[in-house]
Amino acid sequence: MKKPDWRVLVVAVVAILLLALPASVPRESDGYGALVKSVLPSVVNISVKGKGQSPNTGGPGERGESVSYAPHIVDIVGSGSIIDASGIIVTNRHVIENAYEIYVTLQDGTTKQARLLGKGLNFDLALLKIDAGRRLPAITVGNSDKVRVGDRVLAIGNPLGLQGTVTSGIVSATHRDLSGPYDEFIQTDAAINHGNSGGPLFNSRGEVIGINNQIFSESSTSGSIGLGFAIPSNDVTFLLKQINRYGRPRIGWLGIRVQRLTPEMADVLGVPKHNGAIVAEVAPKSPADEAGIQIGDVVQGFARETVTDYRDFNRAVMMSVGKTKKLRIWRKGQMRVVSATVKEWPQQVWESYKSGTSTEALFTKISDYGFDVADLTDELRGRFHLESTAMGPVVTNVTEDTAASGAKLKAGDIILTAQLHDVRSRAEFEEQLNALCNSGERNALLFVKSANGTTRWMTLPLRL
Repeated sequence: MKKPDWRVLVVAVVAILLLALPASVPRESDGYGALVKSVLPSVVNISVKGKGQSPNTGGPGERGESVSYAPHIVDIVGSGSIIDASGIIVTNRHVIENAYEIYVTLQDGTTKQARLLGKGLNFDLALLKIDAGRRLPAITVGNSDKVRVGDRVLAIGNPLGLQGTVTSGIVSATHRDLSGPYDEFIQTDAAINHGNSGGPLFNSRGEVIGINNQIFSESSTSGSIGLGFAIPSNDVTFLLKQINRYGRPRIGWLGIRVQRLTPEMADVLGVPKHNGAIVAEVAPKSPADEAGIQIGDVVQGFARETVTDYRDFNRAVMMSVGKTKKLRIWRKGQMRVVSATVKEWPQQVWESYKSGTSTEALFTKISDYGFDVADLTDELRGRFHLESTAMGPVVTNVTEDTAASGAKLKAGDIILTAQLHDVRSRAEFEEQLNALCNSGERNALLFVKSANGTTRWMTLPLRL
């Protein structure tokens, strides 16, 4: 009898093993190329010109005197996802906080200025809008409640300005408690760095199951150490449904503050099951107060739902505006059921671009722009090596990263005209700027002469 070829046997065994692999486990050769190619066009890069405060140089501040400050320019990068083909983009609020200019770059290189549709005041999400002149590919939002520890994920974003960066990992944990009473996060070991904020976290089916939000690292300037966190996609779904229906998110409120019930507290109170949330505060005349809920009560669940901790309770209330909830309360050794109608949170939780609470940073004096001007004197002519016949207000100092430095103003420049009007003194120049600012103009056209006699045109922003 002919002996079997050992090479044939090896090939057969390998084939059987490959066929036995679960379909959900990608083989090494499969990679993520096709998946990334399909979802990458829905991811955008965000560049923000923000505002901060910078001390003016060359002015007061020595010998304990007061220091003047000028709004200065901060460059910030972040990421976002197209959630509607019309050009609506979701990102983190902290990416666009204090922005006066927002630019969105698509994966094909197209860059558009964006406008802020709205941002959360106590949750870290914001919506932007760009007009690309065409329909854009939108993400598919998945159900974050179905996310499991160990699921494979991809993070795509703009870390440190490196556009379209893709990293992979798994879900390390869910329901992470990091900040406020409502927030919870998906933890991942996919590399997330500064600039990934606001970008999508995809599952292996190409669905967005989270919005990358923050990292834990050794310092504020450190990069990823495998501890990244994303806002669950269901929070985004809730936000969009609320805005589509009401024009703003409506957050539920019962008027109580609850905290985690520890095993020690449960032992003292005789709670049979060590789960629930203990009431620490009840607002007067709130729905909870009217329902008879008291400090020290333990909320163990709703009619058919169990409350495992205080965050479960808060999130359930948050999404139940207008609903009457039956709460199972443990009080003094007895279980009782009370009914309370969830009202809308009485404080503002969303700020839209139409909101009157949103204010622009206006310049009220020349130093606000990050430079100072003085009437020409012989001492200033000598300091800047100006001609003896030079006339007009002269720039004496410029602070870095401000409106003035961005306009390329330099110490020694003489201001000749503002908005095509001659200016002969510091007072005339300041009067011109104030008039332009008060009329709503966004830029002033200046004609200046440098110390070497060269003249040039420039625009100076009048507001951030």
